[in-house]
Amino acid sequence: MSVRLPRITEDGTLRVVDAPDWLSETLDDFMEWYGAVPHDPAAASRALALALATVETWLDRELQVKERTETTDASCVVLLRAWPVLYVTEMVAGSAATVIPPDQYRLDSRRGIITPGGYYWATTVTYVGGLYPFPADLEMALWTVAAALYPSVSSAAGAGTGQAVRRVTTPDVGTVEYASSGAAAGRSSDLLLGGILSPAIEATLARYRAESVVGAG
Repeated sequence: MSVRLPRITEDGTLRVVDAPDWLSETLDDFMEWYGAVPHDPAAASRALALALATVETWLDRELQVKERTETTDASCVVLLRAWPVLYVTEMVAGSAATVIPPDQYRLDSRRGIITPGGYYWATTVTYVGGLYPFPADLEMALWTVAAALYPSVSSAAGAGTGQAVRRVTTPDVGTVEYASSGAAAGRSSDLLLGGILSPAIEATLARYRAESVVGAG
């Protein structure tokens, strides 16, 4: 489903546009930032996808704007996977799929938290949520991780380095191997130790993590 977003153009006009795919939108900028390499746009795109999936796993949230349908078991509070929430299309409860009208739940759109007016055995929410555009520090963190991963997914880079090889496995994306240091033309400094983001990257990402947002006032 194409998600439509209201945007203010440079001349101050309000327009409704399709929400872009971050991976497609950022590819050229990432390659320019990276420098003379990568020579392989397909590998760069794969590295960005792996970086996004790895960061989303660590954040315990999804970042791109799109429509999602999520089911939560019995709970007094529903924490959605993507926020801010642009709008809720429908919320239903139980196996009978009883529609819960908007006046019977409270939505914290900034943090993606729904508090139903009663207790339900299960709730299914269809909504549109996510970040657009990505904040600059978040995008730079993603680019940095992608730069570390790029040599492992490109046939044109990282060959014959003699460096120690590490593996990162990301659900629904795959497994990649990469050199533990010196990758990405010197940009990588063991950024993904055993699949765990470095302290520097974690510090940048911490404010976007689910537990940080839920705990915020």
